[in-house]
Amino acid sequence: MAKTVTSRLPDEMVEELEKIAAIEKLDKSSVIRRLLNKAITSWKLEYAITMFKNNEISLGKAAETCNLSIWELLSKLAEYKTPIHFDIEELKQDLELVKKEF
Repeated sequence: MAKTVTSRLPDEMVEELEKIAAIEKLDKSSVIRRLLNKAITSWKLEYAITMFKNNEISLGKAAETCNLSIWELLSKLAEYKTPIHFDIEELKQDLELVKKEF
């Protein structure tokens, strides 16, 4: 179910939204939803990578946090040049998550 959320935006941001809406031939609400979806996805990935880098969550939990498979997250970690740390306990946890995926 969709909910209405209101927010005050600077004039410059509204102008940019209107430009994008015109280019994409969409209404402003659709543009805002698309941009928010991209921003949330990006934030979740950055958050998961940060938590993983700080040893606060396992690789499997990081993948779950940002809604990616472990393999997709490994690819992202390579893009971000993030070292991968792994111990036996994390391997066991991640294997359990992989089993759930299949």
